[in-house]
Amino acid sequence: MKRLLTNLFLFGIVFFVIDKFFYVFLFTSPNLEVDKRLELLINGKINKDIIVMGSSRGAYGIIAGQIEKETSLSAYNITYPGSNIEFHEFLLKTLLKFNKKPKIIILPIDDPSELVFDKTLNFRFERLYPLVKYNYITNELINQKEKNQLARVLCLARLNRGNFSFEKKKISSESPILECGSMPFINQINRKKFNFYKHLKKYNIKNEKESKIKAFLEFQDICNKNNIKLIYCFTPNFRPYNTDLEKRIKKISDKENKFFVYDTLNQLYKKEDYFYDESHLNIKGAKLYTTELSNFINLNKN
Repeated sequence: MKRLLTNLFLFGIVFFVIDKFFYVFLFTSPNLEVDKRLELLINGKINKDIIVMGSSRGAYGIIAGQIEKETSLSAYNITYPGSNIEFHEFLLKTLLKFNKKPKIIILPIDDPSELVFDKTLNFRFERLYPLVKYNYITNELINQKEKNQLARVLCLARLNRGNFSFEKKKISSESPILECGSMPFINQINRKKFNFYKHLKKYNIKNEKESKIKAFLEFQDICNKNNIKLIYCFTPNFRPYNTDLEKRIKKISDKENKFFVYDTLNQLYKKEDYFYDESHLNIKGAKLYTTELSNFINLNKN
């Protein structure tokens, strides 16, 4: 029995020592990332007057650098394509934990999927995995049940398959990340054909997901408690504007929040030349939309 315990003790020491060799992967992974925005966030490097959050509509359709020029307020875009409101809530809490609070937060609404299930919108865990050297990130993965408690003490328990690569990530040639954090479609390599869709499905409240409603309400509560002006904005799709979703969002929003709707009568938003696909603006459309948004911000600064 004594020998068994001794062997187990020695094995534990050897395993613990070997585990520490894997630290090289922890500290290498962040350096291989092209998208540095989350790491900048947890290092307190994003201190701006205006922060744009959200998913692909904000990433491709809102140019933070242009907002800076047109409003004289500093701005940064930390939107992530394919992310949901639960991920946005995490980003907001992270922003306020490590950075100076902004004056304004802009949250583009995902039409029609802001509050309902959509397999293309998720909590972007793969953006957290390269940053597991930070205890804050590891703790979040544990809280989200993506990691177990062993990750607090063992390096191997923190790592994922993606961490075992020394290959530098590639920059998108279609939508590179600008210095302001935005990623508009500057190039369109494979031009897709699409038509203006004239019919809308009726919005059904019964399809809403409870966890999304909870995160949406928590997001606005955090803004209100921190005296941050929250602007919900609706970006153009290549189809008629969804008034049902706007009414629903307004119904569950605090009266202090602002709502920006693009000029739905502007015929340019019905031209294919201003879109990358049915749901996203290209650089030409993004510039047009961002100017409208900047004008709205100028009217609601105070």
